[in-house]
Amino acid sequence: MILDEFMEKKFENITSINDPVTFDNANVYVDALIHEATTNGSLDEQSADNEYTREIGRLGSMCADYESKYIKFEHLKFK
Repeated sequence: MILDEFMEKKFENITSINDPVTFDNANVYVDALIHEATTNGSLDEQSADNEYTREIGRLGSMCADYESKYIKFEHLKFK
C-alpha cells in the first residue's frame, strides 16, 4: 500500500526528535497513520511490511528515544 494523499509523509527529513512541539506533532501524526492504516487494511496482517508500518515504526522509534531522554515517568506503585 502507498500512503494515501490524505496521509502525506511528514517528518521525513528528520532523524531525531529534540523538542516537545515536534514530539507532540509526531505523536498526532503516528496516531493518524495508525487510524488510516487500520481503516484501509494495511495492518490486517501481523507481519505486514508496507509504507505505513515502516513509517509508524520509524517515527515511533524516534518518539520512544525522545521519551527516554527527556520525559521522566514515575514508577507505578502496587499495593
